[in-house]
Amino acid sequence: MKNKKITFAIISSIIIILATLFIYKRNNLLSSKIEWGYYLNNEKIANMPKFNQDDGIFFEHAECDNGASIEWDNKRWGPILKNLTKSNTKCSLYFIFEKKEIAGKVVPLAKISDGLYKVAHDVSEIDEGWNQEEYRYAGANPNNYVKFNNEIWRIIGLVNVKTANGVEQRIKIVRTDGIEVQKNFGNYAWDRPEEYTNNWTTSKLKDMLNGIYYESGTGECYTGKNGRTSAQNTCDFNSGTDLPKGLDETAREMIDKEVIWNLGGSSTDQDVTVKMFYERERGTSTGNSNTYPAEWSRETDVGEKQNGIGLIYPSDYGYATNGGNLGRETCFAKALSDWNSDKGNYQIECGETNWLKSSSGYLWTLSPRSSSFDSAFYVFIWSIDYNSVPISYANSVWPTAYLVKNVTITSGEGTIDEPYELSVQ
Repeated sequence: MKNKKITFAIISSIIIILATLFIYKRNNLLSSKIEWGYYLNNEKIANMPKFNQDDGIFFEHAECDNGASIEWDNKRWGPILKNLTKSNTKCSLYFIFEKKEIAGKVVPLAKISDGLYKVAHDVSEIDEGWNQEEYRYAGANPNNYVKFNNEIWRIIGLVNVKTANGVEQRIKIVRTDGIEVQKNFGNYAWDRPEEYTNNWTTSKLKDMLNGIYYESGTGECYTGKNGRTSAQNTCDFNSGTDLPKGLDETAREMIDKEVIWNLGGSSTDQDVTVKMFYERERGTSTGNSNTYPAEWSRETDVGEKQNGIGLIYPSDYGYATNGGNLGRETCFAKALSDWNSDKGNYQIECGETNWLKSSSGYLWTLSPRSSSFDSAFYVFIWSIDYNSVPISYANSVWPTAYLVKNVTITSGEGTIDEPYELSVQ
């Protein structure tokens, strides 16, 4: 009986092997007789475009007859045939070469490599204008370097922002080198240690950025080591000795001081995805039981500062990943607080492929924790968090601004060696 079982097992294995070989040879024979067609922007081309050589080209869809179908392999940049049962099957592959004009500069869009990505929104509970498609730079090191204030800043993208005329689009930039004190003090508190609140309109950090930093002056600031308590100091943004210099006149002219910054927050970071942050940032849920303003403009400001400089939003960070091997949509579906986890490779694929990640530790964002008065969200290396560091502690600060509508890119390639150069028309 035992020998019969062994013989049956051997025969079954041989049958499976022969069947597999038959299917493999049949598929090879059939696939060798496929008639391929290639289209770029709906125009027929002779050969399939190579992605690495044609930046901005990406696969759109495929059409096959005889019931066959195509699954596209982004990593290998090639088709995977499905349901192929007949020879002489015809399959057409359609590709798109898409570009977007950013301040007069035509920039290729990308879906696979680092570059400029289209971001679609579906926000149902706030102004429909927030659903306009945005164009954001994503990846570990995209070509979004720009010369601003005689320094190297980076372009977040062409993004939606509220104005007196409704939701419009502006170029948004950020100084990713930060403005940390070179000696003694370190980083900056979101608000002062005494009587602090997560109301940005009264924040001491807001006052500093739109006061002595904006005007290249000297005055009060609250500083300390990264992730530690802060104390009152005097910061000099004029001499360029211990601190980088503040904004010059040309830079100030390029900043749109009339836009309205949204101050909506979230009560938690648990299970909150980038798309959820985007909606909550533009909502009315703010800090301290929603008693704080949901917007920051000249009309709502306390202290009558210039209102030109803010911070990044949590969603700015989230949309700056290209998703690595997981893909952007997989990262977008994962809570930003979980990007710090090595489970599922989110840390590497979502965090490391993000040019806005904070390698220096804690980095402040503009958004408050709406269920408290003492917390704001921050980037912690790869993820978004709020509960380890209160707003009276010092974190890294990356000044962020929207540029005026008539700014143009006059030269440059967006690389660190050839950054974009700007002018106001």
